Amino acid sequence: MTDIYKPSDEQKERIRRLVKDFLQEQNTSVYKLAQMLEETYGRSGSVSNLLNKLSRATFKISELMDIADLFGYEIKFVKKQAIEGHENKQENS
Repeated sequence: MTDIYKPSDEQKERIRRLVKDFLQEQNTSVYKLAQMLEETYGRSGSVSNLLNKLSRATFKISELMDIADLFGYEIKFVKKQAIEGHENKQENS
């Protein structure tokens, strides 16, 4: 049996902060977001369900894409820029 991938606590915090900051920038709340997701996509994303996903940082990428789309955003992968004097470990592998 394969072990299930579990993000680190640091990754979970980054995900929570990303979503919370995004909602704050959009001047909206989890409550309003749940309503918008239901109205737009027919997602029965109850407030408690969204709060649990935020708490556990267990959003699916499709859910994050829908959230971004509601506010006219899209999700992209952007190459990290190396800080001068610090090489990216993956580039040297």
